[in-house]
Amino acid sequence: MLQKKTSVWRYFDLWLMAAVILLTAYGILMIRSAVTGAPAFATFPQRQLAFAAVGILLTVIVSSIDYRILTSSHWFIYGALIASLILVLVIGVISNGSRRAFDLGIISIQPSEIGRILLAICFAQFLAHRQHLVNRFSNTLITILYMAVPIILIFIEPDLGMSILYMVTWFVMLFMAGLPLSHFMVLGATGLAGAIAILPLLADYQRERITAFIDPAAVPEQAFNIDQAVISIGTGGWFGQGYLQGSQSQLGFLRVQHTDFIFSVITHEMGLIFGSLVVLGLMGFILWRMLLVAQISPDPAGRLICVGIAGGLFFQTVVSVGMNVRLLPVTGLTLPFVSYGGSSLITLFMAVGVVQSVRMRHRKQEFG
Repeated sequence: MLQKKTSVWRYFDLWLMAAVILLTAYGILMIRSAVTGAPAFATFPQRQLAFAAVGILLTVIVSSIDYRILTSSHWFIYGALIASLILVLVIGVISNGSRRAFDLGIISIQPSEIGRILLAICFAQFLAHRQHLVNRFSNTLITILYMAVPIILIFIEPDLGMSILYMVTWFVMLFMAGLPLSHFMVLGATGLAGAIAILPLLADYQRERITAFIDPAAVPEQAFNIDQAVISIGTGGWFGQGYLQGSQSQLGFLRVQHTDFIFSVITHEMGLIFGSLVVLGLMGFILWRMLLVAQISPDPAGRLICVGIAGGLFFQTVVSVGMNVRLLPVTGLTLPFVSYGGSSLITLFMAVGVVQSVRMRHRKQEFG
């Protein structure tokens, strides 16, 4: 038994872990710059460092758990996720007009954040069990119902960005499971009609964000920060204005610059070479290592888990960068591993742990 446990760790991906730690460390440095001059946020860099330490520990713990134990319990995990999403709507703390998290004092736990990883595990096993039915449209409708329950609950909070992230995860995992193209065409048309139908149900601030993207002059307050983000990126140049030296970031032109607009701070102070390319390069490397795990996994559920997690990270990165350069509307999705947020960072490290668990057990003949 001891030999078996020892041999499992031979497949722990040190390159993936190193890239995650480097990106997180870079993020902590930039959070420190982003909150300089804001006494209310002065402890954020230290808090983020503490969250990172907890995250690394959780990565090791989650990696040591056979992911097949989790997939075999997928219905229990799914039920617990739905229950937590309902509970947060009842007793969750209200922040900025949304009820998304449980306030535990030193950290706020957001069920939808943790749920993005749990749902990838559950949905992967759900699809693996029904792989022989993938060509049936009735099965596709069942997958929609499966994902619709948590998505609707998250939308009610309201959290449009996370709702879209869940839908993207559903799409990516279904695609990799072999869903026929004709099904996607029907679903795409239905989804477009649904998106138009829910516009009246959006919260006021959500509609303002969309309006600010389409017609900035109509919502000057919402458009102001986007304009400042674009100016920050444009004035960063190749090498930036210097760490802690950015005029936009240090003089307070950017709001929420430690979360939503951290990418603008990075490019403004560190430039394209030592800022944007470093962050996007590390993220690209992380995604590549995750997809490699999906490629070598002989287990359909393990492969879909890795694809689902990587797909979610890719989408979140694209949206975060896109809204900083005004290519996409502001959704509230932050830059993975870089933006401030304890619940988000810990969840991302847990996701890395799940991917590591799949990689460490990809040899069936050795580990059963």
